[in-house]
Amino acid sequence: MTSPAAAWPTRPGPALAAMLGVQVLATLALVSASVLAPAVAPRLGLSPARIGLYMALAYLAAMLAGLRCGHWVARHGPVRVSQMALAASALGAAGAAASAQVPSAAGLAVSLLSAAMAIGIGYGLVNPAAAAVLSHHAPLHARGLFFSIKQTGVPVGVALAGLLMPAGLAWIDWQATALGVAAACTLAVVALQPLRRLLDPQARTEATASHSVGALLRRVWHTPALRRLSLASLAYAGTQQAFVTFLVSLLNLGLGWTLALAASVLSASQLVATGARIGFGALADRWGAPRRLLAQLGGAMTVACLALALLSAVDHPPTALVVAVALGCAATAMGWNGVFFAELARCVPAPEIAPVAGATQFFTFAGGMLGPLLFGEALRAGSGWPWAWCALAVAPASAAVMMMARGRGASPGTR
Repeated sequence: MTSPAAAWPTRPGPALAAMLGVQVLATLALVSASVLAPAVAPRLGLSPARIGLYMALAYLAAMLAGLRCGHWVARHGPVRVSQMALAASALGAAGAAASAQVPSAAGLAVSLLSAAMAIGIGYGLVNPAAAAVLSHHAPLHARGLFFSIKQTGVPVGVALAGLLMPAGLAWIDWQATALGVAAACTLAVVALQPLRRLLDPQARTEATASHSVGALLRRVWHTPALRRLSLASLAYAGTQQAFVTFLVSLLNLGLGWTLALAASVLSASQLVATGARIGFGALADRWGAPRRLLAQLGGAMTVACLALALLSAVDHPPTALVVAVALGCAATAMGWNGVFFAELARCVPAPEIAPVAGATQFFTFAGGMLGPLLFGEALRAGSGWPWAWCALAVAPASAAVMMMARGRGASPGTR
């Protein structure tokens, strides 16, 4: 008998456009603080390195929200959950703007950390919901490309943050700029409403025991292919988020570049990363071997991190060389996500993709939390930029080696 999901019409174009837009806005809300930190943190009496703690808390909230996302997708549908994600992002951006009006240091800390948690909750809902939409609507032969195009929303969102945040800081003020982000997310919630009828399944189901947090995490950990993917995503996400979080600070505070120039390099690097994600997604479809491509990307990330370490150890390195290395690091450290979801879709049946994506995302966002936190603490401890980048290179190198080794005992379809 045909299931409601199987009878559900596919609409690849609207599905991809909607999920891409959600990803762009959620990323913009998340990354804006990293771009503004060098200029805004001192005004609030904080060290710019504290952005690592802010991002870590946001990713902790994202980890926990992702674990419950399968339950919410089953009950409310993935488009409704995407609306919830944008609403949380809007709340967090507005809360960050309001924090400047808090008179006490303790109140400021609570306000900023609450904003980080709201933005993190929103960000944690995006990928599982989008995976549920695209696993049904994307053509089977082009899943890698569709997931990669959707994931270009991350570098596009980062690029927009690099362009809009310094402009807003110069032309108006940072609070109004943050409120603009909140307004954009709110408008997108409204714009998604007509798409619920087109993209969501008609039937809703209650969450089952297989969607419980403990069961999901056990399934991921005890399935060799899912465990490898999860641990690799932890390492790669840590590398990616450390790069995105600290590139502007490296260029501005470490190398003495202006904030506008440093932010423009971040934006340019994200445009390169956008093209790289699409290219890697198409390559994964052509090869039919996303796992092998993930391993190769880990090796390339390692080289890029070591190159940043060398440049940060040199007095006044050539500007063109620094830009070239930053672009190369963005292409590798931010080019893996769509390939990851293509491999995940190969391992997991479509009806189970949202809860399993939320469980693997727990590890991904653990990396996103730990990467900036440990990198920032290394800087605060006085180890300096070169050693911090060298230490970061260990993570993708280890993951690349792991991804090249095939797990034994995996069931068919999960290898």
